[in-house]
Amino acid sequence: MLHRKFVLVLGCSLFLCANAFAQSTHTPAPGSAERQAIMDALRVPAEKDLGRAVIFKVDLLSVAGKWAFARVSPTLPNGGEIDYSRTKYRQQVELGAFDAQGEALLRREGDEWKVLEWRFGATDTETPLWAEKYRLPKSLLK
Repeated sequence: MLHRKFVLVLGCSLFLCANAFAQSTHTPAPGSAERQAIMDALRVPAEKDLGRAVIFKVDLLSVAGKWAFARVSPTLPNGGEIDYSRTKYRQQVELGAFDAQGEALLRREGDEWKVLEWRFGATDTETPLWAEKYRLPKSLLK
């Protein structure tokens, strides 16, 4: 009898976990309030990194429940390219070890999006580490 209860509790737990990890994702439409809120949150670490105002070319944006993942390429507000040799990334640019793309993980808290992770300029990704650390829905990073 105890064994059956254990199996039932374990099965229910696995079902609930599977549902949590199998959340559906969507990409907020350009111009939508949700997309604008996410980009506004990302602008804070990006502008701090680059020392100038930026807008983003969105390469990937996924939202699953309270989570958002973005891969973006910053540009100048007039649409021009950023001269990364005039930023803290100068040495990486000179060494050919620079990628002008950022990745971010955000979580919605109430009505606001908070940036939990921001990685810019790297030629690799830490998304597998973020997925494990935060137990992200699998659909978010696809």
